[in-house]
Amino acid sequence: MMESGGVHRSEMGKIAHAVRKYPSLFVVFAVYKTFAVVLFMEGFLFPGTFQLGGYTLPTLVLFILMCAGVCLFFAFRFKKVQVFDKNGYLWFLVVSMTLGVFFLFMETHAGISNDTLRLVTLGLGIASLGVGLMGIHIELGRLFGMLGMTPTLTYGIASALATAVLATGIALLPSTAVWVLMFVFPALTVLAFFFAKQRAFPDQKVLYRQSTNELLIPYRFMATSLTQGLALGIPLGFLSFSGFFGQFLDSAGYFFAALLAFLVVLVLQMDFNRSVYQIGFPLAGLGLLSVGAFAGMPAIAAVLQLAAFLYLDLVLWGLGSYLIKNNDQPATWVASCPSTALMTGRALGIVIGSIALQSLPNAEQTTLFFAAAAFLVMLAGLLLSNSANLKTGWGFVRPGDPRGATDVYRTCEIIAQDFGLTQRELEIMHSIVAGKPRKAISEDLFITPNTIKTHLHNLYGKLDLHSEGDLKAFVAKQEKMFSTEENVPSIPVESA
Repeated sequence: MMESGGVHRSEMGKIAHAVRKYPSLFVVFAVYKTFAVVLFMEGFLFPGTFQLGGYTLPTLVLFILMCAGVCLFFAFRFKKVQVFDKNGYLWFLVVSMTLGVFFLFMETHAGISNDTLRLVTLGLGIASLGVGLMGIHIELGRLFGMLGMTPTLTYGIASALATAVLATGIALLPSTAVWVLMFVFPALTVLAFFFAKQRAFPDQKVLYRQSTNELLIPYRFMATSLTQGLALGIPLGFLSFSGFFGQFLDSAGYFFAALLAFLVVLVLQMDFNRSVYQIGFPLAGLGLLSVGAFAGMPAIAAVLQLAAFLYLDLVLWGLGSYLIKNNDQPATWVASCPSTALMTGRALGIVIGSIALQSLPNAEQTTLFFAAAAFLVMLAGLLLSNSANLKTGWGFVRPGDPRGATDVYRTCEIIAQDFGLTQRELEIMHSIVAGKPRKAISEDLFITPNTIKTHLHNLYGKLDLHSEGDLKAFVAKQEKMFSTEENVPSIPVESA
């Protein structure tokens, strides 16, 4: 039996190859994620607090709720409308984010003494930044959705590693330099997006195609994202007031999340159910337990919880891309609905964690509180895990709507879409993995053996494979990711 290492040159080599092919895609994802770290994890632009019901809550909660509201608006106002293919919209996003940073800078550094004026400035900053940031978030969902699942996961892992390095560098900068970067990030993100869009999709009609599928409220995906947000928000609210969260921990979290996603998704090729609910959710539960148990070692708890959340984020980006491209779901709808739930869960979690910190009287009750939270997260993972998730698109489509059962041909179709194979290359690939000899393939497709050889050469080049045995092993591993059965009949793999 061929060793798995013989199937690919190396998975890390594939990531490096993808980055070299479309560096602008890597740049836009890395810059966006780094910007998000400073905004959502650190709350650099939101250092203040406010009072609610006698409890002190971080201002970051208001920004996250604003982001949730923007996503909800986009979901229902533009769920099927594909109008944002004009460059003027990208300039609007730049201006909106930059104005947001400007207003937030003024709120904290202009010495505004009038409380009403200060609150208005803060509100304008939160609203402007939230609209611009979620606008580019949705457009990135569209871009990577049309690229496909495998490229999205590849670029996601590469950008996560880059974000770990960039976040570390930002943590070493003085406050003034970080503010300068905050003013630069919006334009840099949108410019990188513009070049990535032009490079990957010269024909913009492909990127902004219209979906005709009936839409449903994706309750299952939204419940997954809500739980993911809660799992991070609770310790974020609890530990941030204690001063334990910081960009060095964010960097470590991104690094371990990237390594875990690389192992689980690219190397082991686990299906989405197991990747999310049997790996990600238990890890998030373990992180919650560690927050309560490791009172003397909060850094360990913080890194573990951040790694769990960021790992889930990487995997769910891949799942969203699969739904957009392979199930023909509207990009705005797919990107907005789970994001609304994620932001809502994160804000609610921060509120719960902050109140818990101010209410729990001793370490024993703190441990009990986080043990209960961990139990609920793992219970949610158990309830949400279902082999029918693939057929229903985690609630995005009606049962049975995706074409046929998940089988070898459907897997070959997904591979063909992700790697840009021609129809003839798809037909030959399926025939090869089905075990047909080349003579039979030649007769079925009315082409000569030399033509088959040419198509196979092109096919192997696109997939970075070298033989029919490699191809069968590659398709067999991919098939596991899209199986709706517990046990997938394995494709016979030729011995080396």
